[in-house]
Amino acid sequence: MILQIVVIVIAIFLILIGMFLLVPFQVFASGSFNSTVRRFDLRVTWLGITLWRSKPRPPKAQEEEKPKKRGPPSIGKLLGLISTASNSIPAIEIIFRAIKRAIRLRRLRANLSIGTGDPADTALLAGCLWSLSWIVGGYFPKAYFSIRPDLENASLEGSLDAEAGIRLLFLVVGILRAYSRRPFRQLISEVRRFR
Repeated sequence: MILQIVVIVIAIFLILIGMFLLVPFQVFASGSFNSTVRRFDLRVTWLGITLWRSKPRPPKAQEEEKPKKRGPPSIGKLLGLISTASNSIPAIEIIFRAIKRAIRLRRLRANLSIGTGDPADTALLAGCLWSLSWIVGGYFPKAYFSIRPDLENASLEGSLDAEAGIRLLFLVVGILRAYSRRPFRQLISEVRRFR
């Protein structure tokens, strides 16, 4: 009798873990910003239940920041970190592929009005952003970008509306596969020591 109850509890536990890994989380992001006001909302749901929602933050008062007593990193540590990072590139590629498989973009709308105060610089920046929007649009067909240059004034205004589904199974498997490689574990330990 007790063995049957233990088996049932373990089966329920495994089913819940399987659902947690296979059923995608829904991430909703929306916001707008201009020179004076920034408002962003982020919400994470799973099976229609809101698990997390961002709370609006009150504006921070200007506080005096204490300088950190940490000096610049040594060149030897930095070169060791770069060497370890170059050895762990295959593991990092595994993680990026896992992220690409895990995230399904359902909607992305971004409106941006940008100006630098100089018409030539604004036109150059707008051209770079337009080309970047075409590249992103090629990977995500449901993405829409609107970029409006303001050639007269220095300004930055815009809005964002996005919805994505994230399936954790691919992320967990990708991270475990990357972590199983020794150069990636060495990179993580070097980054911890570098801080």
